[in-house]
Amino acid sequence: MKNIYKYLMLFVAVTVIVSCSEEDLEPTLSLDKDLSSGITSAGDLASVLNSAYDRMSSTGYYGRNFILDGDVRTDNAYSNMNSGRFASSGMNYTSQGAGPWGSIYGVIAITNIVIGADPTSLTGSAAQIAHTQGQAYAIRALAHFDLLKSYGQHFVTGQGGGAGLGIPYVKTYKDPAFLTPARGTVGSNVGDIVSDLTTAIAMMSQSLDGSSSYMTVAGAYAIGARALLYAGSVDSSLYATAGTMAKWVIDNSGRSPASASGFAATYTTDNASNSIVELAFSGTDSRGINGCAYILRGTSYGDVRILTGDGANPDLYDIFDAADVRFGANMIGTAQGYPTVLGKYPTMNGSDNITILRVEEMHLIYAEAMLRAGDTATALTYLNNIPAIRGAAPYASATLDNILLERRKEFYFEGLRYDDLLRTGQGMPLIDSKKQLNDDLTGTPPAFGSYRTAYPIGTGEMNANPNMVENYGY
Repeated sequence: MKNIYKYLMLFVAVTVIVSCSEEDLEPTLSLDKDLSSGITSAGDLASVLNSAYDRMSSTGYYGRNFILDGDVRTDNAYSNMNSGRFASSGMNYTSQGAGPWGSIYGVIAITNIVIGADPTSLTGSAAQIAHTQGQAYAIRALAHFDLLKSYGQHFVTGQGGGAGLGIPYVKTYKDPAFLTPARGTVGSNVGDIVSDLTTAIAMMSQSLDGSSSYMTVAGAYAIGARALLYAGSVDSSLYATAGTMAKWVIDNSGRSPASASGFAATYTTDNASNSIVELAFSGTDSRGINGCAYILRGTSYGDVRILTGDGANPDLYDIFDAADVRFGANMIGTAQGYPTVLGKYPTMNGSDNITILRVEEMHLIYAEAMLRAGDTATALTYLNNIPAIRGAAPYASATLDNILLERRKEFYFEGLRYDDLLRTGQGMPLIDSKKQLNDDLTGTPPAFGSYRTAYPIGTGEMNANPNMVENYGY
């Protein structure tokens, strides 16, 4: 990963900021560090933004928990509690809080430092400064979108849908007028996400794009496609824009879906041909035992495992064609006697890059957008683009069920399943009795509309911020 100690300039103000705790970067707390003399050039600005990427790779965010929580709460996986981790499998939260609140607001704080820098006071290329600040806008949009999915009340019965409580959309750093922010509505949050992405795209230049380990113009479009597909569940007019943004990525990113023969290798190849946005790791700068691989199949951890089913509902073993490369022995198998994922996050020390967005998702987003627009022929073409290069049988028709099935096949254990179920009005299926572990509600997963489908706001945040409102039910 772009280690902050390697990349950040050795000036005291910025070094202090990026080495402070995540709690210090929560939106309700004031930092008294002076940045006025810390960022003086385009290079300094880019170095500060590198610490946002670093925070994105934390265990509490894309380094592990945020990704795997998107599967462990669904019909894909459960926690055997081997090391006491991922009790969220049962979704039985307390008012003490849960989820990635502090980790993500730490990322947002860094983006706001970058966005708040006065470009006229910096030396270096004006175009590069704008590109860096555009990256920060895109990352800020992604971070708030991830918070909205985690804490927003749009799917909780009786809480108002798009008019319901969202999250505080924090746009400034160390602003005395905004140290105790109130929660916006879901609708206002979506509007701010779109605004940030629009700004990002306008400020960035494809000629300055680097590898997919950094935010690019295509990355900003891809975030928009994912976010607006999700938000289409509360405002159906957004589906069309999601499709437009996905199609832009397909046509202009230079990225292409992985072939059948090359599919497995994309998980061990940095900046693979299908990667749009990924986080860089290395053998010396990784999550180690606290990364994805170890929680999936580590000898002392190994908590998160594939559900095997009880016959009433299909598990991952049931949904693949025999020749599908995503079901190959190098992708899904056993470890310590448990069914588990082998091919994704393959290196046990966590040194493989983690891809957040890849171009295959854009094909399936475009397929869904076209289906919702009534163009079933185009929807079927883009839906079948993926099984055609996976060794799987094509679909006879484009239906929402088929698109969701293909998304489940393609993105298992990449964190998308939970959102797919909720945004399409589904609860969390009970596949077998293993889902009952550590769930004092007798193993009944929450139905659609349950307050348990959103995390509670933590007690610490509630006590620190007089303007904060707790989520319904906690």
